[in-house]
Amino acid sequence: MKKDTLKIYLPDSVNENQCPEACDVIFLHRRQCWGELNDIPICIDNKGNVVARFGDIIWNLEPLVVTKNATHRQINFSVLKSHPSLLYEMKLICYGWLFTKNMQYSLPTKISTIIGRASGLKMSYKYLMSNSLDSISRICEPEIWGKYLNFLEEQKKSAGTLVHILCSLQQAYLLFPWMGLDYREIKFSPTNLSKKICRDEAIERAQTLAIPEDIADKLLHFAVNLVDTAWQYREQLGETERRIQENYKLGEQAVQNKIISGQWKWLTTEEGTPAFRHHFAKEAARFSPFNPAEIISELLTDYPDRPTDANGSWWHLQRGNLTSACFVCCAAFSGMRESELYELTSESYYNAVYSGRTFHFLKGKTHKMGERHTEWVVAPIVQKAVEVMSALTKHLREYLLQDASTARDKELAQCLWLSQGQRSTQPKRISCWALRLTNFSKYSGAIVSEKDYAECLRSNPNSQEKIKNHVHIGKHWALSPHQFRRTLAFFTIKNRLGNAIAIKQQFKHLYLQMSEWYCEGGIPSRLDEVEADKELQKMIDTVSNEQITQKYWSWFHGTETLSGSHGKDILKIRDDLPIMFRSWEKLYKLVKDKRITLHGTLHSYCKNGYDCEMEGVINPAFCIDCSTNGSIIDGEQAAWWKSKHNALILYLSENAEISTAVYIHCLTQIHAAEKVMSDFSIEYIPFQPEIEIRTDE
Repeated sequence: MKKDTLKIYLPDSVNENQCPEACDVIFLHRRQCWGELNDIPICIDNKGNVVARFGDIIWNLEPLVVTKNATHRQINFSVLKSHPSLLYEMKLICYGWLFTKNMQYSLPTKISTIIGRASGLKMSYKYLMSNSLDSISRICEPEIWGKYLNFLEEQKKSAGTLVHILCSLQQAYLLFPWMGLDYREIKFSPTNLSKKICRDEAIERAQTLAIPEDIADKLLHFAVNLVDTAWQYREQLGETERRIQENYKLGEQAVQNKIISGQWKWLTTEEGTPAFRHHFAKEAARFSPFNPAEIISELLTDYPDRPTDANGSWWHLQRGNLTSACFVCCAAFSGMRESELYELTSESYYNAVYSGRTFHFLKGKTHKMGERHTEWVVAPIVQKAVEVMSALTKHLREYLLQDASTARDKELAQCLWLSQGQRSTQPKRISCWALRLTNFSKYSGAIVSEKDYAECLRSNPNSQEKIKNHVHIGKHWALSPHQFRRTLAFFTIKNRLGNAIAIKQQFKHLYLQMSEWYCEGGIPSRLDEVEADKELQKMIDTVSNEQITQKYWSWFHGTETLSGSHGKDILKIRDDLPIMFRSWEKLYKLVKDKRITLHGTLHSYCKNGYDCEMEGVINPAFCIDCSTNGSIIDGEQAAWWKSKHNALILYLSENAEISTAVYIHCLTQIHAAEKVMSDFSIEYIPFQPEIEIRTDE
């Protein structure tokens, strides 16, 4: 990267006296103006408050994060706290990633990607600290580069992790000209290099696991049953959640009144501490006007899943299971990425009727290659899942909307996946599904059997090491959000419900190769329980060979007219056949040994087998004078060409406004048909194309 390809971009709300034009970070760093440098803002929230400055040991970048499911929203530099020179250098690199535009890329790098890069770069800085090196540019020196690679090899990382580390280093190199660092350029491929220095069993990229069929049945059966049952009572469930929360708020108010009136002085001594918040919440629950069990009994009298002793703890568990079940239904029956699932709102579902059939859709956003609106085809159960979640989180969304002051806040408040784990806290988006899905797997009884383990090995050929480490017989299946996406692709291919092209469209992939990667193991799994009938196959092969032999025999020893490049050669050698074609038995042996083959279509036969150039797929006219001398046309196919000739002439006469490309495509077939009919002495009226005289040139 040249220095002149870098341009600084800062948020619009940055104060003028803190802009890099007035106080250049590189200049300030060289002059060691730490006070001014540390005061430069890194991130400002929607209200104009600076939430991160250059001097902070942790940069809070949450206002800049676009994807709603991002679990990492800050860059933590504490590992470098004892090495100030390295600390400031890494901060400069992260600053450059955030605010410099590289003209090699069409879109700015996502904040979540930059946070990930910073995480990968820390490994390189750990090497610098352990070897008392003062700059990351020193890694470029040949003698240090070799030691650095040895250091990475000693870490026993997987190839994927090493790619992450090396790519971060590579991206840091691109900023060296802007930073004014002297360095020696080293060219390397992170992917190829990582395979050389990773641990032996982790060379290949580990793929997300496709869930074994029996496990998937248990998970989805449990989820669908929960959603189906809850859907009929969704309004009562939503009202129960609202009433229990309001009941707690009334208890809070009662406790607050006691504190304000001076009745309770013991609860004010530690105000603001975790201990105070714990005692306050405990007393608020005790002074709530109603017991949660009373509210549940009143509103959910007929709810089938309600036990007779249902209380607040039961409701907390039931609400968690319902949330997970709705998430599982949306993920499993759409194949959406986790970031895309977080874009769902109560208005995301809709259906449409095409040719008398009702299709179900989810509409939302995808963040690959920039944020854009899109849609997914889903199963009918997804409608119920969205409606159940909408009812459960209605009051939470209303609460967040009341405090939303910006468009971003309002958008976040519309998210479907909200939770309020503790009554005393604010509603928030569910940021991590790992624990929730782990519990859901336990409640659904998804325990791995020996059969499941064997199926998992067959279905996931690229994840053998991962299976050995994470899948254990007799234990619950370790469920993760991305497994639903992989499993949908796998079962689509295994059960012939679609192909990789359909998966590409549904999954919003940029490349077909990525869709094929998700489908890995699907085709081999079709053959798991298939037993070949060898006797039947032998009989079929024998009949096929006899038919091909008979066809060649009739051509070599008959008097029938033939056309096509090889058909005309057969006519020439009929009077002096080679010895191997004079005996039926010898001819049959040639066919059986695959030394001669034959494949037929409506328009011609081909003797070339896998050597055929397949030009006839584009246009059957190309088979008439086949460039590889393989086409044979008999009387039956000549009749097809006559029919084709008549149909094409009629088509051209009725469609005068067709494009030149279509016209030429038809014309080549008409001429080919006339050539075949001439060979067979079939009468026809030659096609005379109309010549258009243009006067505008």
